[in-house]
Amino acid sequence: MISINNSDDQLLDQLTACGIINGADRSSIAPLVPIIRRMDLSILDYMTIRDLIALGDCRGDVPLVMVLMAMFAGLQEGSLCLNLARVPYLSDQPADDREAAGAALADFLSGLETGRYQTLVTRNAGEYVPLVLDESTGEKLLYFQKYHWHEQRLKDQMELLLTAPLAAALTPDRMSAMIEEIYSNRFAIRVGHGKTPIVKDPVQLEAIRLALQSRFCIISGGPGTGKTSLMVNILRCLVREQIPAPGIILGAPTGRAAQRMTEMVQSNIASIQEPSVDDLALMDLTGSTLHKILGYRSQRNEFHYCRTNPLPASVVVVDEVSMVDIVMMDKFLQAVDPQQTRLILLGDKNQLPSVEAGSVFAEMIPDGERAAKFADRFVVLKTVYRSGTNLLELAKRANQGAFPPYRAISFEKALSLESDQWAFVRAQGVGFWQTHLYRWLQAHYLNPGSGDEESYASLIARAGEMPSEKLTSSTEGLSLLDRIFSVVDCARILSILRNGPYGCTVINNVIADHLIRVFDPSARRRRDGFSGAVVMVTRNDYSKELFNGDVGVIIRGADDAYRAFFHRSGSYLSYPVNLLPSWEFAFAVTVHKSQGSEFEDVLLVLPDDENHRLLTREIVYTGITRAKKRVVLYGSRPALDTALQKTIERQSGLMW
Repeated sequence: MISINNSDDQLLDQLTACGIINGADRSSIAPLVPIIRRMDLSILDYMTIRDLIALGDCRGDVPLVMVLMAMFAGLQEGSLCLNLARVPYLSDQPADDREAAGAALADFLSGLETGRYQTLVTRNAGEYVPLVLDESTGEKLLYFQKYHWHEQRLKDQMELLLTAPLAAALTPDRMSAMIEEIYSNRFAIRVGHGKTPIVKDPVQLEAIRLALQSRFCIISGGPGTGKTSLMVNILRCLVREQIPAPGIILGAPTGRAAQRMTEMVQSNIASIQEPSVDDLALMDLTGSTLHKILGYRSQRNEFHYCRTNPLPASVVVVDEVSMVDIVMMDKFLQAVDPQQTRLILLGDKNQLPSVEAGSVFAEMIPDGERAAKFADRFVVLKTVYRSGTNLLELAKRANQGAFPPYRAISFEKALSLESDQWAFVRAQGVGFWQTHLYRWLQAHYLNPGSGDEESYASLIARAGEMPSEKLTSSTEGLSLLDRIFSVVDCARILSILRNGPYGCTVINNVIADHLIRVFDPSARRRRDGFSGAVVMVTRNDYSKELFNGDVGVIIRGADDAYRAFFHRSGSYLSYPVNLLPSWEFAFAVTVHKSQGSEFEDVLLVLPDDENHRLLTREIVYTGITRAKKRVVLYGSRPALDTALQKTIERQSGLMW
């Protein structure tokens, strides 16, 4: 990124070096420099803007430069388009900057009307030029061609899904009898240590009926609302209605979320006292990433399943839909035949939207007149069944934009919180931060747990005394791996950033440098991995069944072989480290990457820049809801206040 600390002259020099402006343009663009600085664009963005200007033969057109920069800044924030009546980065500025931006925007709009940009901008989506101006909603929405195309296709496919009838709807009596059966003592899903049958939640019953009566439905629920058990009960009803289990597809945007779907179906069915033959058939279902379901062909950058070759499925269930961007949602739904396939979307409407452009799930949530067409296809789960109230209340208050009253405590006290408690620790600089990281490592990786629990360090040492093959082939080895992964899944540092002292990359390197000396001092280089390293796969490798987001542990066995182990439904995958797809350390992960996972303890780290663009209510809510027992928020009060006061606002033309 271009540093915001550069002087105005340095930024102008960089724009000149990129070829966006020349010497004669400097005085014209100078009033806009403060706004450009706040956009924080990359060098690649600047180079693309330069090429677009050259393509349109618009060199020296400062209004066009400004609008293109605003489009790239919006895309970086996840917007699909730029609403020329409400341009982010231009309207919310100091008076002088706002005046300069307003004049430039007015000049650009005038140029649009007179045809000044006809080689760059079209009102006809069928014409192949880089930008599309869409006025069909009554607004002037400026798109990059790619996102307009996907948005229009998604709109059309949604209409087909909403209007497609079921071939034969269940009778009310049959539906009631089926629901009575799956909630009966013999057949009920059981939860908790006491294996208590789940209760008949009226809203969950409504969701089951909706899923059985329609081709398409949306279910939203926060943590502890029983979304997973509801999904399993819907599947149980469907197989009882003669839909064969092999005709059901379970999908999620990440490998970890897909794996969790598999585990939850199996654990829920296993909890039933007397599962029926239909119930047991669901045990063979496995969740997959959306890419794998569609059959991604990397050589041709296309999918096997598409509109002309739809998925051969009776039912498709997609979880964590808030993480799916506009392009992936469009491509996936194109492969769903509304006449043959029932589609069920699950997610949490308050969670972060996708990393890439679009917030499709959030825009399908009915709110007054907005998304009204989804009103009869949407159910939101409200009753929380998870024990403990403090963390749930904190998440609720974060979603409302105001924390309960709190005061900062020391990091040492924060590490000794009781279950269902949270704390705020005030950041005091990088030196203190690294000291706190070492304390976190002591508490979660180096010190023994309560009672007779071994420390992570001790478990890794014991695993290192066994040949790698024995770890996955013996009862003793599997038990040891179970205990290792139990510790790994217990706690995680979540950061809003990737870079900087409070970003995941630096945090992981600091932790790795410390732990490598304890666990594996003979390891050659940190970047090659070391025994005890917690790692995350960052690229799908279907041949190895490893997916972006999968978390594993590297162990150096008694045979001196470094292998990475990944948990898979009661067993483990194991590969030599040098054969893994791209990976990174995962002692700390971004909040975005943590979606679909849960940990007992979460350390949520805020940026040191209290005005950072990623500070939003949604990211705090998502970080908090990853924790089952304890949350420690680390940062400054102004940064937390900024996050709670700001919500993500992505521009699009979906306007459901």
